[in-house]
Amino acid sequence: MPAAEHAVQRLTRLVFALLDADRQGGRMLTPAWIRTHVDGYQDISDDAFLTKLHRDIDTLARAGVPLESRQSRDGEGTSYRLQSEQYELPEITFTPEEAAVLGLAGEMGQTSELGVFARSGWTKLAASGVSRDLSQAPVFAAVNDLTSLSPAVLTDILTIVRAGYRMTFDYAATPTAEPVRRVMDPWGLVTLHDRLYLVGHDIDRDAPRSFRIRRINNVRARREKATHPTPPTSLQHIVEESLKYGRQRVDAVLTIPEGTAHELAAAGHRRTDGRVELVDVDRDWLARTAAGFAPAVIVHEPSDIRHDIVELLRKAH
Repeated sequence: MPAAEHAVQRLTRLVFALLDADRQGGRMLTPAWIRTHVDGYQDISDDAFLTKLHRDIDTLARAGVPLESRQSRDGEGTSYRLQSEQYELPEITFTPEEAAVLGLAGEMGQTSELGVFARSGWTKLAASGVSRDLSQAPVFAAVNDLTSLSPAVLTDILTIVRAGYRMTFDYAATPTAEPVRRVMDPWGLVTLHDRLYLVGHDIDRDAPRSFRIRRINNVRARREKATHPTPPTSLQHIVEESLKYGRQRVDAVLTIPEGTAHELAAAGHRRTDGRVELVDVDRDWLARTAAGFAPAVIVHEPSDIRHDIVELLRKAH
């Protein structure tokens, strides 16, 4: 192992020893105790040990670790103690808007694909819910709930949730659908597959429901408190279950040029006329994935999906 790695490991162990001593009442650590209990200081001469220890203490001080040193009365040399009151970070708070964005960014950052996107310079429309063949990713500005989120809508929702009020909003189930007014006792926000969902109790349906944030507009608080408390069930579980049973399945026929859009081509079979036929695929996945490979990929059937694709492309620009 290189000497630099040895030094880092030794310094880390020394800091942990100081932290542990602080948790046990803030006792001072003598050089003799450090030499015996902290790996990295054994099997060297006394002079070499003291030189290494003093150098490490100086390194920690330069790195901003607050240490108190005190000369031992029993002749054991200089003892050390961590000044924990100066070492702990102050309490960090975020506004609801910051917390929501950080949560969504964290959800996105958990996948290695996001890193591949960033390094390659290729982005793709509709990152959410689509299995991606990154080698075939087209040149698009990424469109997902993080990049297309309305700050005003997010702020209104978070304010209402914190205040515990009932809310109303317009919701469009698909990009081309007419918005419908909904009434809800909101419970919170959930991120899933780069998408952000509002979860709560739908008053009209009298049941838990989830709504995708980017399809919500015209948010208003009602002049009444919410009467349905947050359930013990995980809000993410509610979202997953609603998506499981709310998907629309379709059969489709596409033109896919050879050597492109492998994920779409792999989901079906190529007919003798050159077109690719897909059976029982998720409609939302089809629209978003085909939009990501436009204009090379053309959806012939079902024809109404073309309207969804046009709307997605319009929002992307």
